[in-house]
Amino acid sequence: MSQKTTFVIKDEIVMQVKEAVREGYYKSMTDFVENAIKNKLDDIKKEKIRQEIIKASKDPLFLSDIKEIEKDFKYTDFEQQEE
Repeated sequence: MSQKTTFVIKDEIVMQVKEAVREGYYKSMTDFVENAIKNKLDDIKKEKIRQEIIKASKDPLFLSDIKEIEKDFKYTDFEQQEE
């Protein structure tokens, strides 16, 4: 499902988008804008994950769990290394 939305964009940016469409990089201006927005949303999602990883790396309970898991798999990892 799509939704029609209006934005005010600087002339020079619109001209660059039109050029990219003319050159065949995108099917349409809508395709360009949709891809740009999707890429930015993906960047935001990745940044949120990065922040959660940083937060987890400082969480004593999480770090304790990781050490316990490493201990549980110590011999499994060792057997794998011998092959």
